[in-house]
Amino acid sequence: MIDNRQQETVVNRTVQEGMQEMFASKGVTRSDRVLHTPGSFAKKNLLYVQEAGTLESLIPHICRRKHLDSYLIFEVLCGKGSITYEGKSYEMHQGECIWIDCRKEFAHISSSEMPWRLAWIHFNGNCAGEFYKLFCERHDSPVFVPADAGKIRRILEQVPQAVKDDAAELEIHSLLTQLAVACNQQASEKDLLRDVREYINANFKENRILQLLEQRFGIIWPELEVMFLENYGIGLMDYILNRRFNAAKEQLRFTILPVIEVIKQSGIGNEELFYRLFQEYENMSPQEYREKWAQWMKD
Repeated sequence: MIDNRQQETVVNRTVQEGMQEMFASKGVTRSDRVLHTPGSFAKKNLLYVQEAGTLESLIPHICRRKHLDSYLIFEVLCGKGSITYEGKSYEMHQGECIWIDCRKEFAHISSSEMPWRLAWIHFNGNCAGEFYKLFCERHDSPVFVPADAGKIRRILEQVPQAVKDDAAELEIHSLLTQLAVACNQQASEKDLLRDVREYINANFKENRILQLLEQRFGIIWPELEVMFLENYGIGLMDYILNRRFNAAKEQLRFTILPVIEVIKQSGIGNEELFYRLFQEYENMSPQEYREKWAQWMKD
């Protein structure tokens, strides 16, 4: 015998699957999501999930929403994109998370060259607003780097599965509480600088790297400059330039890109600076460096 609760679950899933098929954005996104309606006790006393899942952008498109009685947390699993919230635009990259109040207008769009894949949760409930208020007090930006990224990712995976498995409302409440606490945890200075360095290593070619660092980590770049120098013995600006110069040398050695393209693609961007760096550090011109080191010129 199938009891009423099981019948209701089957009907809900059938309806959800039908709606997902009806409103699927074929060729635009690929998503795997679950919808959930909490019981009266959970809605009054607990944190509860409204919708959760993953989304992969196939082509860039703007998703614009407002007046949703919900809080949204998502992590960029890969790729990059941007989100507009409270009149400000934020670029987001792999490993970054965001927490927003969906009663306010927001819009997001994936990058065209590096389409993103997201893991996300819409949730609400008792004390959700207080958790969010605490988050806003501790973070200057809705975009943040988790102190424990692994924990947040695990919860983003566990919640949809818990809904699919018809887990108890208390279990879902526990997972959402852990998620809210994890988002409110702040990294130590050592962890912060490690994350800054990893971010630079992945994005040093961006011409707005300093603004992106300030936006992502909530610290103005002159302060990061001092912290870098004290901990690594090299300033922030020198570290970025070092990464760009090494990229330029690699491109001269292992590609046939014209010098003007190397200047652009390495992130250096300035021809005079480019030539001065090679003269200062290699005691030769970029062309001489390529002739000396590029194996393909000898073959």
